[in-house]
Amino acid sequence: MLRAVFITMLLFSMLAGVQSAKSTSRIIAVPDDYPTIESAITNANDGDTIFVKKGVYVENPVVNKSVSLVGEDRDSTVIDVTAGLKVERDNVTITGLTVYDGWTGIAVTANYCSISGNKIKDATIGIGLINSENNSITGNILQSIGYSAAIQLSYSNNNLLKNNYVDSCTEGIQLRAGSSNNMVTENTITNCQFVAVRLLGEYSPPRWYCPSGNTIIRNNISNSGCGTTVYGSNKNTISNNNYVNNTVQFSANEDYYLTWGGNRSINTINENYWSDYNGIDTNGDGIGDIPYVIDENNIDQYPLMKPVAIPAFPDSITPTADPSPTPSPEPQPEPFPTMLVAISIASVAVVGVGMLVYFKKRKR
Repeated sequence: MLRAVFITMLLFSMLAGVQSAKSTSRIIAVPDDYPTIESAITNANDGDTIFVKKGVYVENPVVNKSVSLVGEDRDSTVIDVTAGLKVERDNVTITGLTVYDGWTGIAVTANYCSISGNKIKDATIGIGLINSENNSITGNILQSIGYSAAIQLSYSNNNLLKNNYVDSCTEGIQLRAGSSNNMVTENTITNCQFVAVRLLGEYSPPRWYCPSGNTIIRNNISNSGCGTTVYGSNKNTISNNNYVNNTVQFSANEDYYLTWGGNRSINTINENYWSDYNGIDTNGDGIGDIPYVIDENNIDQYPLMKPVAIPAFPDSITPTADPSPTPSPEPQPEPFPTMLVAISIASVAVVGVGMLVYFKKRKR
């Protein structure tokens, strides 16, 4: 009997712990609860959501807690930065914002973060990852990024870059300095002044740090100075991309790199569509009869006759988090899950009946 009472008390204690953990997460509204994004972060706890209402916020927030930063409307929730928005803590979500100006629009030095459904304009670097792993950069619009890349990875591994739209930037996506095992897929990169996709090794004495093992697949790469450049980068897979009307479709000029002791890059380049390919397909299998020759060391053995069908970038993006949560500065307790409540009631009933029987026997 005492064992049954103990189990029941333990069950209620576990339920209370679950309830307490759930009730700690809050939704903090800016500017209702705090006037700035930075002050909201200062007063937030890990797991909170900071809901930023429409407006222009002139500040340089530093996200140093594991929170979700959610804009009410991507085009109308604007952070006008000078240094940029910095993410310095793991497990951060940034969505539904326009980040304007600044050196780096969104700078990430953390892991397991999600940067999605944002617009970054007129920055020097759009989204920059340094020493960061397992992040998701998806569904962002990057426009008019000058000097450097719209998305730049440095010493960053195992990240996903998917379904981003890059337009009218100096460079598109840059994987540099040992960034490896990243997935770059279903991005639209167009009208870049210099390069749409760059793989760039970096020499730091006494050795080279080279991007390797990256997968660049199913991207639309068009109307840029150069579609893709490879420089000191090995074992990357470049496949099923559409190279359309770039001044230079693909470049692998590594002469200077070789003079510094590097070995010529060897990558897998196959089954891409090249708009300037002049071959024919006599057997109708969709693959050109002759290879597409980039240079004497780089050849696409199986060039595609038609562009790859890649999902078009949507005209508007719905943020991954709820765009309009009801702000509430005070956490409201959530009800116990129905099943656990039923178990608790049943346990109490059993214990109650058992105790009645026990006391009746004692009276006899």
